[in-house]
Amino acid sequence: MATAGAFAIGIDVGGTKTKACLVRVDDGAVITERTEPTPCAAGGAAVLDLVRALASEIQVEALSSVGPVRGLGVCLPELVTRSGEPASSWNFDWRGLDFRTPLSTVAPVYLESDVRAAAFAEGWIGAGKGADVFVYVTLSTGLSHTLVLEGRPYAGARGFAIHFSGSDLVAYDAAGVEVRQNLELFASGKALGERYGELIGAPATARQLFNAEVTDPRAAKMVDQALNTTASYLGQLINTLDPERLVLGGGIGGEPAINRRLAARTREFIWAESVRNLPIVASTLGDNGCAIGVAALASKLRNEVVR
Repeated sequence: MATAGAFAIGIDVGGTKTKACLVRVDDGAVITERTEPTPCAAGGAAVLDLVRALASEIQVEALSSVGPVRGLGVCLPELVTRSGEPASSWNFDWRGLDFRTPLSTVAPVYLESDVRAAAFAEGWIGAGKGADVFVYVTLSTGLSHTLVLEGRPYAGARGFAIHFSGSDLVAYDAAGVEVRQNLELFASGKALGERYGELIGAPATARQLFNAEVTDPRAAKMVDQALNTTASYLGQLINTLDPERLVLGGGIGGEPAINRRLAARTREFIWAESVRNLPIVASTLGDNGCAIGVAALASKLRNEVVR
């Protein structure tokens, strides 16, 4: 692969794994990558140590092959403010942690929410390319979304316009009994793994659940309910935001077979008949989307394309 051009490092800190990529920001090509488990249980400082180690490793490789990097982009599976500060602790806590000082020894640091970074990349060179208005949804360890307008992820007033599933929805049945639904706690990858693990009496992951669907009727029922509930939320996102297309990413949403099933079910919950055939597609950048996007945002491309 030719390595001419400008380069940046993108690090996608996920709830399960952390991926670091050296990215050519002219076209989003990934030159090299490293992946390690994310030590969420050990706390934010341990996660920061991992990010610094991966950044340093990629920097050394960059210096020996392509030269200095323009920036270091890091994206988190958390709320991130418009000024680039972590603002939640769903997976680990970086609030109040000085992450900029150690990471700035590698390159100027840019922090972003993982879903916005991936949405930017998909709009730039992925499944959202060419759409003036699309919604990107990540269905993975956690669930989140971003509205993209003319290539720019919409952050909201505070940077919090990413979560559509973390708060309870309340309804009442025919007897007047309150029924609460929290999609994050019911159908996220983390929740599905935990729920299936309780069912079989052993630690499990969402991937194990989906793999067991063919042979275990309990798994099949759990998957069916999760997909149907998720589809109802996606339908309401479409009803609310009226995008040209819906792009589904993450370990669950980006899986083609799951994507097709979700797309079919989601159409039932789209109110306007003329919209029920809108494209609902899998992301094309896969696991690299967040790292590519945040690397580009950390580089000069941020000024040229996003601002």
